[in-house]
Amino acid sequence: MDVLRTATGPMTTAEIGAAVLTAEGIEATTADAQAVALGIQHSLKNHEGKGVERVDGYSPARWRLKEAA
Repeated sequence: MDVLRTATGPMTTAEIGAAVLTAEGIEATTADAQAVALGIQHSLKNHEGKGVERVDGYSPARWRLKEAA
């Protein structure tokens, strides 16, 4: 969530994963980075509408924090 809080715009799961790995100082292989992005994708889908939202019109999907009502 910290990555999305500081993001300047909606992000793909690959971008979120890369930012998380960078923030933690982890150098991951491509396969490891894809696995992290996949885990993030599943988590975001589970929490869609409950703090995060998918932005329409993008492929691959882009995510952002849900704006307060």
